[in-house]
Amino acid sequence: MEIDNHVSGIVQTIISQITAQVQQQVASQIDQRIAEIIDNLDTTSILANQLSQKLDQRINQLPLDTNSIEAFLKTRLDNVTSTLTAQIQERSVATAQDYISQQVNNINFRDLCQSALTVAIQQQSFAYPANSIPGSAIDPAGWRISGDNVSGGIIANFGSTGIDDRASACQVTVMDDVTVIENNLLTRDLTVKGTTTIEGDLNVTGTVPETSPMYISIVDAATNNVKSTLTRTLFDGFTDTIFQQIKDNGLDLGKITVNGETVIDGANLGNKISYSNLQKVGTLQELQVEGETLLSQSLYVTRGRVGINTIEPAQALSIWDQEVEVGFSKQTTNTAVFGTPRNQTLVLSSNGKNNVTLTADGATTVNQLNIGAISITSGSVPPTTDQPKGTIVFNENPTLGGPMGWVSLGNARWANFGVID
Repeated sequence: MEIDNHVSGIVQTIISQITAQVQQQVASQIDQRIAEIIDNLDTTSILANQLSQKLDQRINQLPLDTNSIEAFLKTRLDNVTSTLTAQIQERSVATAQDYISQQVNNINFRDLCQSALTVAIQQQSFAYPANSIPGSAIDPAGWRISGDNVSGGIIANFGSTGIDDRASACQVTVMDDVTVIENNLLTRDLTVKGTTTIEGDLNVTGTVPETSPMYISIVDAATNNVKSTLTRTLFDGFTDTIFQQIKDNGLDLGKITVNGETVIDGANLGNKISYSNLQKVGTLQELQVEGETLLSQSLYVTRGRVGINTIEPAQALSIWDQEVEVGFSKQTTNTAVFGTPRNQTLVLSSNGKNNVTLTADGATTVNQLNIGAISITSGSVPPTTDQPKGTIVFNENPTLGGPMGWVSLGNARWANFGVID
């Protein structure tokens, strides 16, 4: 393919440049080292020693012919010079090779190639044809691209660990002073630190905590606004309307509670009603009272005591009528007493008559006493009226020799009984 060939050409060019740079650096180091080794060799001393040894050997073997010796020496000197030169070059090359081998082993060709490749890539400009480098031509395995190296352009179907871009058009615009969201913003929780401005309606489908500053502020503002707009005249108008409605139609409430406790539930009073100031009630089917009870400022009941016209009953039942007190109580075991505990006279009366009078000194006065069928009374003179037979009249004015009283014989006849002697 054209793109593959183009890429292969670019890669081959980079490799050639790297290879040329490496070879140039290695050759330069080798030439420099050879020059140093040759400069350090004492060729004069080596040649002199070799010539001296060879000449001594040949002189000892040849006759002393000066011309022959000179010619021979010249020939041999040329040979020796050539031999020594070859030996010197061989030894120099061997020494240089050993040194170069050591130096090459110390060179990190990988780092050198990587460095040269990096420099070549940084200095190289690439011109790719339009719609080039298909995804199948690139193996991204092991790639690590920093976000710092990505600049410009639009990334379609962008995604990351925390972002899933499914939009078909631009929905978020980020600028230095504002971030614009083109559609609805849906989030689980939203925390805003600063001022929030809403241009439009605010629809809240959840609840606002009553302890939140916003709720308290809204309630306070609404309350103050209502208070400021309600005038006394308007309030009185509403009050009169409500009172007139209650007056005309009454107040129909099936249940009334106070502080969560039932006060009235239909026809029943709540059990929590402990105190009341009722002025009038209808007929009570049952009444149970625990503690003191005062009815019409007359009947007073407390534990073990009942008082009429008194709230300090001294007996089980104490009855007062102005300064007079009468009562019932226990006197001793199995003995009850009825009377007045004060220095007062007690009268037992019937039909407006003082039948029995009990005085403070312990006396008992009975105007007429009936024992069985016998009536017993008293009088100061002998009776003359017709009384039932057996009626006894005691003499209220007894005299010596006179009778104690009189007894009726019937038909207005009376007889004396008992002579006072």
